[in-house]
Amino acid sequence: MSRSGPEAVAILLAALFLGGCAAKRTPIPGPRSAPCAVRHQLADADDKLGSGRDEEALVAYAQAVKQDPASVPAHLRYVSALSALGRRSEARRIYRERAARCSATDAELTMAARLETDGSSSALRRVYALASERSPASPWWRLAVAEIEIAEAEAWNRRRQGAIDRGDRDEEERAWGQACGALERAGEALDRAQAAGPRLAEVDLYRGHLRAVEGDVLPGAVASAAAYRAAETAFQAAVQRDPDLVEAWEALGEVRLRTGDTLGSLQAYLVAAKRRPADARLREAVGVVLQRIERYGEAAEQYREAARLAPYDPRPWERLGDAYAGDEKWELALDAYAQAHKRDGSLVEAHYRRATIFEHLGRLGEARAEYELYLSQGGERESTVRRRVERLLRDEECRR
Repeated sequence: MSRSGPEAVAILLAALFLGGCAAKRTPIPGPRSAPCAVRHQLADADDKLGSGRDEEALVAYAQAVKQDPASVPAHLRYVSALSALGRRSEARRIYRERAARCSATDAELTMAARLETDGSSSALRRVYALASERSPASPWWRLAVAEIEIAEAEAWNRRRQGAIDRGDRDEEERAWGQACGALERAGEALDRAQAAGPRLAEVDLYRGHLRAVEGDVLPGAVASAAAYRAAETAFQAAVQRDPDLVEAWEALGEVRLRTGDTLGSLQAYLVAAKRRPADARLREAVGVVLQRIERYGEAAEQYREAARLAPYDPRPWERLGDAYAGDEKWELALDAYAQAHKRDGSLVEAHYRRATIFEHLGRLGEARAEYELYLSQGGERESTVRRRVERLLRDEECRR
């Protein structure tokens, strides 16, 4: 599945806060629709997309659009899903036809304009700003602007981190300034959205995302901790307004994990998984938290379910191997890592983890073979692994 460029960054905003738990497919985080029929249709589409049933998900998004052609959230999520699945040209064709009709809604015209751009943040920003001017009473386009700006801030912060690693102080300061500017623009867009929709849970959801990224950007532990606490408060407000807003429960779980509230994080993730039981990514997130508190058996159950829901994704199998290893179920761990590598032959870490288990079990020949496979596939721990291979060779010589 192809996801690249600034537009894809915005599409994947919700996944950005999973801290390494994100699986191959992520539901589209866009705002929800007020009418119950559309709301339920979008939730159904999210479930299908989260479980890898792409075609069924697209049909469900299209049905939501058909039920309410004026629904901005329905159009946003339909177009975002098509774009995330590498079918932007198909989306462009669909919306060109819609925009050409006399009965075209403002949402359809805006989506058509969006799809005629290059998908860059600046282009999307202009399209949504014009839509906001045409519909000043609607909060949705301002939420879309806020989403773009938050994604921009996160992207600039990644560049800042890269500059820090390289010791490039000028680039670090420039990236930091750009990130702060994007966060400020996002805050302004959210204030306008809140004025138009004061009881909208999505405003709190995006404000929480804003504060979470702010916590990553701000220097100093005290400032970061305060921003994460503000994010938690915003996500809590979102779930109070709309208990079915899965994205808010998920984000609440992530930010609590960042602040060290592991049990609170587990509670939030469990609620999210209960509301969207077919989402492999949420099952995996629950497993990560359970594994962190050394409840390895329960973590393994979540990973097994994630693997069932996403049968072609190697990551649940890799994490399942970790859980079994933590529980000292070595043979099961070896098999899980092998299953992960079977699904993705470039997953060199599976060789490394199998090698360490073989070494622990005293099966030195098998350990050396796995280490050598790891090296042949370009594993990052080259110097460490070479030393281990040399030691294993010496040990084998001593045993002869």
